[in-house]
Amino acid sequence: MILKRIKMNVGNVGETNCYIVQDEKTKETMVIDPGGDVDKIIEMLNTLHANVKYILLTHCHGDHIAGVQELKEKVRR
Repeated sequence: MILKRIKMNVGNVGETNCYIVQDEKTKETMVIDPGGDVDKIIEMLNTLHANVKYILLTHCHGDHIAGVQELKEKVRR
């Protein structure tokens, strides 16, 4: 299993964490709390050759959900 943490600045809210969990064999991947800076998340996913299967939200504050729609659109293949 691969676990990556991406610290993101989400505007006036400050910083939040996004996590990427991946099965190293299948490359199936889960992104947890994509709060913003989707390009940074996509860059890491591309580096990992990720097959995003899930986007998990720990709760619905804006600093944790702001990038969900954009991420969904960009990883949809």
